[in-house]
Amino acid sequence: MSPVEGRTHWGRSAVLFIPALLALGGLTVAIAEGALAASFGVSGQSFKVTAAHVEGTDVAAYLDTAASVDGKQHPVMLAGVGKASMRDVCTSAVVSVPVVGKISLKVLGGKTEPITGTNVVADADALLGGNGVVTDVEAGRDASTLNRVPGVSGPKGRFGVQAGSLSTEDVRSTAWSANGGTIKLSGGLDVSVTAGVHECF
Repeated sequence: MSPVEGRTHWGRSAVLFIPALLALGGLTVAIAEGALAASFGVSGQSFKVTAAHVEGTDVAAYLDTAASVDGKQHPVMLAGVGKASMRDVCTSAVVSVPVVGKISLKVLGGKTEPITGTNVVADADALLGGNGVVTDVEAGRDASTLNRVPGVSGPKGRFGVQAGSLSTEDVRSTAWSANGGTIKLSGGLDVSVTAGVHECF
C-alpha cells in the first residue's frame, strides 16, 4: 500500500468521506471566524467531528497528504464542497499541557438551525458510520480533472472522486485541518474548554 493510503480507513467507498469532510470543514472554519490560508502546516494534532445530518451540492475529493510543522506527512482525503448544510455538529480536540495534563476543547453548533457553508476545503483520515444518498458519482476520476469545486484538483494520476449532491446522517470523522470558505451560523455556537478527555465520540 502506498504512503498516501497508509493510514486511511477504507471501510466504505471513498465517496463517503465527503459528508464527513463537509461537517468538519463547516465547524472548524466557523471557529476560525473567517477564511484561513489555503496552504499551511498542520499542528500534528488531529480532531474529531460528528454531524447528525449533512447535505451538500458539488463535491470533490482526492488522496493527498497534510504536512505538519514537525515535517511529518499525514495521509488524508482532501475534499471540497460548493454548498453544504449541517445539523447538530460537534468538533473536539484534546491536548496535553504541562502540569495540568489533558485539556479538551469542544464546540457544538447547528442544533436549532443548520450551519451552512460555501466553498469549504478540509481533509481527514477516518470515517465512521453514515447512511445516505450520493448522486452523479464519478469515483476513480483522475484528480487533475476534478471540476466540481473551484480550486479542488490534484496531481495527475492521483485517485479522485466527485459527486453532484449528497444527503447523509450520523457522520463521524477524524481530521487534520479545514480552510477557506464562508460559513453562516444561524443557531450560534457552544464552546467549552475543560480538564480531562471529553470528545465528541
